Amino acid sequence: MEILLDVGVNDGPLCDEILDVVSDDDKNELVKLTELDEIHDAKYVNIGPGADFIVLLLIIDIGLRALKLGAEINDGIDGWIGLGKKLCKLFRRNKIVSIDIDGATSIAIELISREVKIDSLKKMEETTINLVDVSGMIPINSGLSAKPHNYYILTYRVNGEDVYVVGVTSTGEANIIKHFGFNPYGITDIK
Repeated sequence: MEILLDVGVNDGPLCDEILDVVSDDDKNELVKLTELDEIHDAKYVNIGPGADFIVLLLIIDIGLRALKLGAEINDGIDGWIGLGKKLCKLFRRNKIVSIDIDGATSIAIELISREVKIDSLKKMEETTINLVDVSGMIPINSGLSAKPHNYYILTYRVNGEDVYVVGVTSTGEANIIKHFGFNPYGITDIK
Protein backbone atom coordinates (compact mmCIF):
# COMPACT_ATOMS: atom_id res chain seq x y z
CA MET A 1 0.00 0.00 0.00
CA GLU A 2 1.18 3.53 -0.75
CA ILE A 3 0.33 6.54 1.41
CA LEU A 4 1.32 10.16 0.93
CA LEU A 5 1.92 11.59 4.39
CA ASP A 6 2.36 15.23 5.41
CA VAL A 7 5.04 15.38 8.07
CA GLY A 8 5.48 19.13 8.10
CA VAL A 9 8.41 19.28 5.67
CA ASN A 10 6.91 22.37 4.02
CA ASP A 11 6.90 24.25 7.33
CA GLY A 12 10.70 24.32 7.50
CA PRO A 13 13.26 26.13 5.39
CA LEU A 14 13.02 26.15 1.60
CA CYS A 15 11.86 22.85 0.25
CA ASP A 16 13.76 22.98 -3.02
CA GLU A 17 16.63 20.96 -1.58
CA ILE A 18 16.92 17.34 -2.54
CA LEU A 19 16.08 15.39 0.58
CA ASP A 20 17.91 12.23 1.52
CA VAL A 21 16.37 8.81 1.85
CA VAL A 22 14.57 8.25 5.14
CA SER A 23 16.76 6.43 7.67
CA ASP A 24 15.76 3.27 9.51
CA ASP A 25 15.50 5.25 12.76
CA ASP A 26 13.13 7.69 11.05
CA LYS A 27 11.10 4.76 9.70
CA ASN A 28 10.77 3.42 13.26
CA GLU A 29 9.57 6.85 14.41
CA LEU A 30 7.07 6.90 11.55
CA VAL A 31 5.74 3.49 12.63
CA LYS A 32 5.10 4.97 16.09
CA LEU A 33 3.60 8.17 14.65
CA THR A 34 1.27 6.41 12.23
CA GLU A 35 0.61 3.23 14.26
CA LEU A 36 0.97 1.32 11.00
CA ASP A 37 2.62 -2.03 11.56
CA GLU A 38 5.49 -2.03 9.10
CA ILE A 39 6.86 0.62 6.80
CA HIS A 40 8.69 -1.14 4.00
CA ASP A 41 10.05 1.99 2.36
CA ALA A 42 9.79 5.75 2.70
CA LYS A 43 11.00 8.62 0.55
CA TYR A 44 10.32 12.29 0.04
CA VAL A 45 8.41 13.24 -3.10
CA ASN A 46 7.19 16.49 -4.62
CA ILE A 47 3.54 16.46 -5.69
CA GLY A 48 3.20 20.22 -6.22
CA PRO A 49 4.34 21.25 -9.67
CA GLY A 50 5.12 24.96 -9.77
CA ALA A 51 4.79 25.36 -6.01
CA ASP A 52 6.64 22.69 -4.12
CA PHE A 53 4.58 20.43 -1.92
CA ILE A 54 6.96 17.92 -0.40
CA VAL A 55 5.38 14.92 1.26
CA LEU A 56 6.56 11.54 2.44
CA LEU A 57 5.66 8.53 0.32
CA LEU A 58 5.25 5.51 2.60
CA ILE A 59 5.14 2.02 1.21
CA ILE A 60 3.42 -0.11 3.83
CA ASP A 61 3.60 -3.88 4.13
CA ILE A 62 0.03 -4.41 5.28
CA GLY A 63 0.56 -8.10 6.02
CA LEU A 64 -2.87 -8.92 4.62
CA ARG A 65 -3.68 -10.99 1.59
CA ALA A 66 -4.41 -8.56 -1.23
CA LEU A 67 -8.11 -8.46 -1.95
CA LYS A 68 -8.24 -9.06 -5.68
CA LEU A 69 -11.28 -8.86 -7.91
CA GLY A 70 -13.42 -11.96 -7.58
CA ALA A 71 -11.53 -13.08 -4.46
CA GLU A 72 -13.52 -13.95 -1.38
CA ILE A 73 -12.07 -13.65 2.09
CA ASN A 74 -13.49 -15.13 5.25
CA ASP A 75 -10.51 -14.52 7.49
CA GLY A 76 -8.42 -11.38 7.44
CA ILE A 77 -11.53 -9.20 7.50
CA ASP A 78 -10.66 -7.92 10.98
CA GLY A 79 -7.22 -6.93 9.69
CA TRP A 80 -8.73 -4.86 6.86
CA ILE A 81 -11.16 -3.23 9.30
CA GLY A 82 -8.33 -2.46 11.76
CA LEU A 83 -6.22 -0.92 9.01
CA GLY A 84 -9.20 1.19 7.90
CA LYS A 85 -9.62 2.48 11.46
CA LYS A 86 -5.91 3.42 11.66
CA LEU A 87 -6.11 5.30 8.34
CA CYS A 88 -9.27 7.13 9.40
CA LYS A 89 -7.51 8.17 12.61
CA LEU A 90 -4.56 9.55 10.61
CA PHE A 91 -6.93 11.46 8.33
CA ARG A 92 -8.58 13.05 11.39
CA ARG A 93 -5.13 14.21 12.51
CA ASN A 94 -4.56 15.75 9.04
CA LYS A 95 -1.44 13.67 8.47
CA ILE A 96 -2.45 11.81 5.30
CA VAL A 97 -2.51 13.61 1.97
CA SER A 98 -3.55 10.66 -0.20
CA ILE A 99 -4.05 6.88 -0.22
CA ASP A 100 -3.95 4.27 -2.97
CA ILE A 101 -6.54 1.62 -3.88
CA ASP A 102 -5.46 -0.68 -1.01
CA GLY A 103 -5.99 2.14 1.49
CA ALA A 104 -9.38 2.84 -0.11
CA THR A 105 -10.22 -0.86 0.19
CA SER A 106 -9.52 -0.86 3.93
CA ILE A 107 -11.56 2.31 4.48
CA ALA A 108 -14.46 0.90 2.43
CA ILE A 109 -14.47 -2.38 4.37
CA GLU A 110 -14.34 -0.48 7.67
CA LEU A 111 -17.31 1.64 6.54
CA ILE A 112 -19.34 -1.44 5.58
CA SER A 113 -18.48 -3.05 8.93
CA ARG A 114 -20.24 -0.17 10.68
CA GLU A 115 -23.44 -1.16 8.83
CA VAL A 116 -23.30 -4.95 9.11
CA LYS A 117 -21.19 -7.71 10.70
CA ILE A 118 -18.99 -9.06 7.90
CA ASP A 119 -18.45 -12.83 7.87
CA SER A 120 -17.41 -13.10 4.23
CA LEU A 121 -16.49 -10.54 1.63
CA LYS A 122 -15.95 -10.73 -2.12
CA LYS A 123 -14.60 -7.83 -4.15
CA MET A 124 -16.73 -7.68 -7.28
CA GLU A 125 -15.41 -4.55 -8.99
CA GLU A 126 -13.01 -1.66 -8.48
CA THR A 127 -12.49 1.48 -10.51
CA THR A 128 -9.97 4.27 -10.06
CA ILE A 129 -10.84 7.67 -11.46
CA ASN A 130 -7.70 9.79 -11.58
CA LEU A 131 -8.39 13.47 -10.89
CA VAL A 132 -4.84 14.89 -11.02
CA ASP A 133 -1.83 13.51 -12.90
CA VAL A 134 1.49 15.25 -12.18
CA SER A 135 3.67 12.65 -13.94
CA GLY A 136 4.16 14.92 -16.96
CA MET A 137 5.28 17.82 -14.80
CA ILE A 138 7.36 15.77 -12.35
CA PRO A 139 8.65 12.86 -14.46
CA ILE A 140 10.51 11.13 -11.61
CA ASN A 141 7.23 10.45 -9.79
CA SER A 142 5.48 7.12 -10.19
CA GLY A 143 2.60 5.30 -8.57
CA LEU A 144 0.60 7.36 -6.09
CA SER A 145 3.04 10.30 -6.20
CA ALA A 146 2.44 10.62 -9.98
CA LYS A 147 -1.36 10.43 -9.61
CA PRO A 148 -2.02 11.61 -6.04
CA HIS A 149 -5.68 12.57 -6.28
CA ASN A 150 -8.19 9.85 -7.13
CA TYR A 151 -11.73 8.69 -6.57
CA TYR A 152 -12.15 4.95 -6.02
CA ILE A 153 -15.39 3.04 -6.59
CA LEU A 154 -15.41 -0.38 -4.94
CA THR A 155 -18.13 -3.02 -5.07
CA TYR A 156 -18.39 -5.89 -2.59
CA ARG A 157 -20.70 -8.84 -2.02
CA VAL A 158 -21.03 -9.12 1.74
CA ASN A 159 -21.95 -12.37 3.50
CA GLY A 160 -22.82 -13.93 0.15
CA GLU A 161 -25.90 -11.75 -0.21
CA ASP A 162 -25.89 -7.96 -0.04
CA VAL A 163 -23.95 -5.84 -2.52
CA TYR A 164 -22.36 -2.57 -1.39
CA VAL A 165 -21.02 0.06 -3.79
CA VAL A 166 -18.66 2.39 -1.93
CA GLY A 167 -16.98 5.59 -3.11
CA VAL A 168 -13.71 6.63 -1.45
CA THR A 169 -11.66 9.73 -2.21
CA SER A 170 -7.89 9.53 -2.00
CA THR A 171 -8.26 11.98 0.90
CA GLY A 172 -10.21 9.40 2.93
CA GLU A 173 -13.83 10.49 2.55
CA ALA A 174 -15.97 7.37 2.16
CA ASN A 175 -19.66 6.97 1.34
CA ILE A 176 -21.90 4.05 0.59
CA ILE A 177 -23.20 4.93 -2.86
CA LYS A 178 -25.66 2.04 -3.09
CA HIS A 179 -26.67 -0.95 -1.00
CA PHE A 180 -28.51 -3.75 -2.74
CA GLY A 181 -30.16 -6.56 -0.80
CA PHE A 182 -30.46 -10.15 -1.93
CA ASN A 183 -33.85 -11.21 -3.20
CA PRO A 184 -34.62 -14.63 -4.77
CA TYR A 185 -36.15 -12.78 -7.73
CA GLY A 186 -33.34 -10.27 -8.19
CA ILE A 187 -32.08 -7.48 -6.01
CA THR A 188 -33.74 -4.98 -3.73
CA ASP A 189 -32.48 -1.41 -3.69
CA ILE A 190 -31.94 -0.70 0.01
CA LYS A 191 -30.06 2.58 -0.14
